[in-house]
Amino acid sequence: MRLLLACAVSAMALGLAAPASAAPWQSINQRQANLDARIDAGVRNGSLTRNEAYQLRTEYGQIAALERRYRANGLNEWERRDLDRRFDGLSQRIAYQRHDAQERRGGPSAWTNINARQRELDRRIDVGVRNGDLTRPEAVSLRREFNDIARQEAQFRRTGGGLDIRERQILDDRFDRLAQRIRWERRDWATRF
Repeated sequence: MRLLLACAVSAMALGLAAPASAAPWQSINQRQANLDARIDAGVRNGSLTRNEAYQLRTEYGQIAALERRYRANGLNEWERRDLDRRFDGLSQRIAYQRHDAQERRGGPSAWTNINARQRELDRRIDVGVRNGDLTRPEAVSLRREFNDIARQEAQFRRTGGGLDIRERQILDDRFDRLAQRIRWERRDWATRF
């Protein structure tokens, strides 16, 4: 009886010691979700610039595409190790980019989320109308373009739930052009109303 009890205690001790020394294993889907969440958090809190986030999301997409190719015939051990190695590298790059000293919020390379950009552009049009920098036709035209971008964003969100890299880039490009147009229209010498 004592021998059986000693064996049970030894087995429990070994069972408890093994997980503490080994790093917890995450499935590929868990790793992808964690990496995506870390990129999103970096975008939200401003620790990733627009270019950094775009590059990290591009790399994330490439790894996801590679995983789909690997899964077509079932993942073998080498493919799992290859994906783990790539995810480890991406994880390190995310950590590095989130903690480097590049310019953040308010700077030219800062990534501003879609809703914040919409609010800022809407505010700039309002200010231009109030202080007379924009004529009525200019304001109407700018608002039409602004509303068209908002409709496109809503359409993107309806079809896929969230925004993917390509959709974010399309919206960012359109917002950049609208911001430039607002700046131009507010500085031209058109007759005010």
